[in-house]
Amino acid sequence: MTGNPHQPSGLGRGIQFIVNAEWTPEQAAAVFELLDDLRDCIWSRYAPHIQEFVRHQQAPDDQHPSSDEQTGQKPHPLDPSW
Repeated sequence: MTGNPHQPSGLGRGIQFIVNAEWTPEQAAAVFELLDDLRDCIWSRYAPHIQEFVRHQQAPDDQHPSSDEQTGQKPHPLDPSW
C-alpha cells in the first residue's frame, strides 16, 4: 500500500482510503465536522476506557496487571463490560 506511513494509529498497512481531491471547502468542512462529532460521541461514552487502554498500552510489559489469574487472559480495555 502506498500512502502516508505515519498514521496517528501507527498502522502502516491496510485498506487505502482516498479523499476526493475535488471536494469543495464546504464538503471538506462537513466531513471534518462529522468526524469531530463522532470523536466527541465516542469520547463521551468511552473516555475512561480509552484512557485506561492508553495507560495499559504505554506500561512496561512487567507493569501490565493480570486481570484473570486462572486463564492468564486480560480483558480488552475497550470492552464495555470492563
